[in-house]
Amino acid sequence: MNDPRLTALIQKIERSGWTWRTGKSIPYGSQLLVTDGAHEATLDFYPKRGRCVIGGADSPLRRGLSQLAVGQEQGAAVPSRPKATASSASAITGAHIGMDESGKGDWYGPLVVAAVYVDPPTAAALQKGGVRDSKEIDGDSLPKIAALIEQLVPESARYVLVLDPEVYNRRYAGLNNINLLLSELYAEAAAPVRAATGSSRIVCDQFAQRADRLERAFAAAGLPRPEQMHHAEAASVAVAAASVLASARFRAELLRLGAAAGLRGQLPAGASAIRALTSAARHILAREGHDGLGRYAKLNFKPVQEIIADSR
Repeated sequence: MNDPRLTALIQKIERSGWTWRTGKSIPYGSQLLVTDGAHEATLDFYPKRGRCVIGGADSPLRRGLSQLAVGQEQGAAVPSRPKATASSASAITGAHIGMDESGKGDWYGPLVVAAVYVDPPTAAALQKGGVRDSKEIDGDSLPKIAALIEQLVPESARYVLVLDPEVYNRRYAGLNNINLLLSELYAEAAAPVRAATGSSRIVCDQFAQRADRLERAFAAAGLPRPEQMHHAEAASVAVAAASVLASARFRAELLRLGAAAGLRGQLPAGASAIRALTSAARHILAREGHDGLGRYAKLNFKPVQEIIADSR
């Protein structure tokens, strides 16, 4: 799982709105189980040749996963560019709104979207304070960096939208597509910051495989067309700040919901630690029943649906 080619493929899977977990052990390789909520497929990765084998019944997920794998194999021999930072020469300059989300690929907890407006003086202060992509910040430091952002960025220039699991499940049921839902949430989070700051520039990470979905949601909300780019958090300190606020709030919500569910700690994060995730689900089902699980978990995840079915 430490191969950079597999890591890059996992990032593409997550950007496509799919979730994954570790599959069975296979000789000379690693297996991922990938789901879009309705279908499931396997991806076997063999590091010696950088080869991928896709399995499972024919479905839009399997076909899409095959395309990602082919693209990854074709690009395997291309030297990677140096990793960009928000302070590099390619960094986005000038005032703008940055956006990011947290919780999309997690069984438990809310879906959180953050928007942060940054002007040049604030950008310099954030960079000096060590603001960077939340994935590069350890769990202990994350709340401290989030507090620094809240201190440096006025309340009217930032917004964190938290879609609790119960509301998430209702809205997802109406759309049946995580990226359509996320498009709506991005527009909802951007609107108050845009209204308060008047910023005409909104930047975010490349939005799954259908950039037009986000563009349509923004147009419907009367917002300017968003600039979507790969690794936006490395080029924009505003996007990096949004990633920190979203991740910090998501972690706080996991802790709050864990206490509400009667667990000793937070709800488990992610979608790959199957034993811990399943144990928490069974605990909640025994305590609050099937309806209660929807107050903590995203019910569109196929493994969650299987746990519910097995408990009936």
